[in-house]
Amino acid sequence: MSGEKIEKKVTVGNRMGLHARPASCIATILADYPEAEVTLARPDDFENAADCHSVLSLMILAAGQGTELILSGSGEGAAEAVRRIEACFTANFDEGR
Repeated sequence: MSGEKIEKKVTVGNRMGLHARPASCIATILADYPEAEVTLARPDDFENAADCHSVLSLMILAAGQGTELILSGSGEGAAEAVRRIEACFTANFDEGR
């Protein structure tokens, strides 16, 4: 299902926001899905969506605690990648609140 598209709303729950460690966790997950195109964007700024394969791109979002983001994916493996990333947000990247 290479044309598969998925979109989820996620909220940054950890106190430090989307800093280097959570961004690295996301990029590490995406390393398992090289054919998937997965992005994170602010709901009002899809033009500047961050490529989830890139730690730097994710950090440029400057998403602090409480920021709502749209997690979008398409391509081979995107649904599983998005599910795994969404689970990281749900668990606050194991950093607590």
